[in-house]
Amino acid sequence: MEHRKSFRDCLKDDDGTVTIFSLFMVLIILIATGAAVDLMRQESTRVALQSAMDRAVISAADLDQAQDPSLVVEDYLHKAGLGHALSDVSVVNGLNSRTVSAAGSVELNTLFTRMAGFDQLSAPALSIADERIANVEISLVLDISGSMRENDRVSLMKPAAQDFVTKVMSEESAGVTTLNLVPFAGHVNPGDTLFDFFRGERPKLKKGNNGWGNGDQDAPGGSLCSNNAENADEALLSPECGDVPPDADPAAEIEVVTTFFPEWPNAIEQVMFYFDTDNDDVYNRAHLVTDFPVNAPRDADHFFRGLAAYLISQDSELTSATQFLGVSIEGGWAKDTRYFQVKGDQNMEDSDLGPSKHKGKFPGNTYSYGNVDIGHWTEAYVSPNLELVAAEGADVTSADTITGADSDQNINMPSSCVEIYDSEFLTTVMPTSVDYVPHFMFWEIDREAMEWGWCPGEDATIQYYSSDRQALVDYIRDLPLYDGTGIQYGMKYALSLLDPNTRDEVSYLISEGLVDGQFLGRPIDWNDKETEKYIVLMTDGQTSAQYRPTDPTAAINGEVELSTQGSSAYTTFSGGGTNVSNLLSQCELAKQMGVTVFTIAFETNAAATADMRECASSVSHSFHVQGAEISDAFDMVARQINNLRLIQ
Repeated sequence: MEHRKSFRDCLKDDDGTVTIFSLFMVLIILIATGAAVDLMRQESTRVALQSAMDRAVISAADLDQAQDPSLVVEDYLHKAGLGHALSDVSVVNGLNSRTVSAAGSVELNTLFTRMAGFDQLSAPALSIADERIANVEISLVLDISGSMRENDRVSLMKPAAQDFVTKVMSEESAGVTTLNLVPFAGHVNPGDTLFDFFRGERPKLKKGNNGWGNGDQDAPGGSLCSNNAENADEALLSPECGDVPPDADPAAEIEVVTTFFPEWPNAIEQVMFYFDTDNDDVYNRAHLVTDFPVNAPRDADHFFRGLAAYLISQDSELTSATQFLGVSIEGGWAKDTRYFQVKGDQNMEDSDLGPSKHKGKFPGNTYSYGNVDIGHWTEAYVSPNLELVAAEGADVTSADTITGADSDQNINMPSSCVEIYDSEFLTTVMPTSVDYVPHFMFWEIDREAMEWGWCPGEDATIQYYSSDRQALVDYIRDLPLYDGTGIQYGMKYALSLLDPNTRDEVSYLISEGLVDGQFLGRPIDWNDKETEKYIVLMTDGQTSAQYRPTDPTAAINGEVELSTQGSSAYTTFSGGGTNVSNLLSQCELAKQMGVTVFTIAFETNAAATADMRECASSVSHSFHVQGAEISDAFDMVARQINNLRLIQ
């Protein structure tokens, strides 16, 4: 009995208790550590499921997605090896929206927490994506300055801009997205219709001599062939000015009583006839006559009446003799071109300020001189100066006598730009000036690649609030190049066209048939929750100084570049530094009003690139690109405008 411990002694014996406690603590630590592993597995699985589900619903919600959205979600999850996790897919289609939601979970068998009674852990995911085409107003500003001809820039820009239009103006966006296309060179042409709304004042014809080429002085440059002065006869015999016509054209026999044209110093190649159908004395129709034989008269007075009458007979939009304005003539080794007014002309054989281009797209057709019976149609000709037509029965060729004609006749301006003054860049409203921008060219023209004018012509006007994707694509394709780089003017119009204060102009454009009536009430209010406003500004140059001719109405401005005429021929309207400041003022106003500004600097120098970067909403909204990279830049901008918003 003495060798056995009593029960009381056993209670007092504490040998081995630490080991039991240690085993218990190890078990607790193992469960806790294992739980962390299980939880990490759960989170990793959840993240993978959530990521796959996010991608799936984003793709399914894309309005360009033609497949069943539910099947798209299922396919994404299946290819990610998580098809078994999907429990529900919901698709809600609206008129201009699609919302796709998906839910699911993965049940994980636990490795360690099962010791605590948890055999499984759930890894759930819920994702909702929404592509909703809200009201979108875009102003696309494109540089059509002469430098765009270099390095094939214009050929790269046009398809890139066209693709941009195609992407942001899908069929689903019809009725909610509008785009203002704002081409700019030295200035921006709002178009003849809006120029009239601004009550812009066009210059008037001058009486008497226009100051050069008047028969007693050489034309600028002193070229024999571009000279209609006293040595014109000498020019006719000069080999450099073309061959002497061997036999006279029958049109030369037509009696000429009143003359509007000088003897052309060389063979005439083509003549453009200009007409006006809306009674503002500015052309909106033009027909080109080509294929003049070498023996055709070099004095257009012998044939212009017959051709004008014939063209009127061929065009159903021309219903009155008063619609005929004048012609421009091209011909000679230097491709000399000059415009001559007929309706209301005051200076007879002297040239006038007006359109003089013969290349590119124009609002009319092309006819061959040889297909017109000049004699027959001359008899049908009626002068556009109807109040001066001779009494009935008089010789029709004498009906053009214009003594005492209306001195308020508008110059047939080929463009409709209005001046924008410095103070106007402190606001977002449309231009308030009624002063016209003269017709001129400052830098030497590249006649093969450019049109004449600092202000773009009527073939490069603003296109307003358009939802017609194809019309915009076609318009961009046909844009010509002009002189100067007035980026600040492009930005001014771009922002003004997003300003609700422009609704009166939009209403007027609707009444004139230039904007679809469904967009009455645009631009929509600033910061409207259902509206997004964007400006996309692309340029290849630096904002230039603004020049103006000393004599705004001199005909020489339509034929000879100001820089060639000499320093006395022009003044500086505003310097480059001022114009950059005006540009950046508009950029800042745009950002303050909630407009997202993207800029694309296309092969620009450091200063211009910096200006574009400062103009943009942020550094990430600014692109500096070279060559074919411009296509990528426009694509990225389009993608951001069309972005899908992940809403949960």
